[in-house]
Amino acid sequence: MSRAAAAKPAYLALSCVGAFASMPAFANDAPPPPPANDGDPDQRLDIVVHGHREPRRDPKQVAPLVDTPKSIVVLDKSVIQQTGSTSLQDALRTVPGITFGAAEGGNPIGDRPFIRGFDSQGSVYVDGVRDLSSQTREVFAIESVQIVRGSDSTLGGRGNAGGSINILSRLPQLDTFGSASASYGNGDFKRVTGDVNVKLSDTAAFRLQGLWHDQEFAGRDSVYAKRWGFAPSVTLGLGTPTRLTASYYYLENHELPDSGIPYQYVCSATNCALPAGNVFTTPALGTITTRGGQTGTVKRSAFYGLENRDFRDATVNQAMLRVEHDFGGITLR
Repeated sequence: MSRAAAAKPAYLALSCVGAFASMPAFANDAPPPPPANDGDPDQRLDIVVHGHREPRRDPKQVAPLVDTPKSIVVLDKSVIQQTGSTSLQDALRTVPGITFGAAEGGNPIGDRPFIRGFDSQGSVYVDGVRDLSSQTREVFAIESVQIVRGSDSTLGGRGNAGGSINILSRLPQLDTFGSASASYGNGDFKRVTGDVNVKLSDTAAFRLQGLWHDQEFAGRDSVYAKRWGFAPSVTLGLGTPTRLTASYYYLENHELPDSGIPYQYVCSATNCALPAGNVFTTPALGTITTRGGQTGTVKRSAFYGLENRDFRDATVNQAMLRVEHDFGGITLR
């Protein structure tokens, strides 16, 4: 019995070694040789890529975005076009972590973005300069939008706890080109935009962009949005160390904002319309019975407000004069 017990573990140990050692072997694991050039000594097999890295446009960035350890999202004009965004609010809705207020706190004028839960209406920049004006911003003159999610006090100072939004404008380029687009959709949606860039000389260019927008909203009564605007700009000294840019932005906006659909039971600081028991609040749609006992039918398209009182008209006049000079790797702006 002692000899059998001593031999059994040795047999099991050898079987385990055999299990790990029985790996299949393959011949010629080396990578295949490169294809022949058919005997032509002048033919090269190199891959040449023609292109350049997109230069940074934000004047406050001290390093390229790829080397900046922050959560930065860049919405290029191609992304704005592909998503069909017609306003800055539409474009920013595609970015996770951003929501919009709807006149809470007595602030009904313009866009009110919240980045990661923090009110960022005062953290909006245009070409690196803080823009505190309350307005409904358009996208017809926007090159791209940079969104910093998270504390941005290094670039923006106090108040940028949630993040910041930097809008980069379309400025003149040393080329001559033009484009136009027109759209029509349901809800009587109509929109026309245009962009023309003219090269004036080897160092100067002029650019003009325009917009006309008129729409109603499908499935909603009374709600509408009408606006038009244009944005001319000229740059002198393109391609030289010293550059001068003058630009102007005009937007006239007439709209009736959609306040949404109310819910059946709402509590305020002084009154609560909740009945006794467990209550699950639902939208006021379909057959509704009020607290006073009146029963009626509410449609999805019903507008809760007054057309002659709840409209929003705004006019934006914005001018910029920028002088830049390059001192080697440093730019004074």
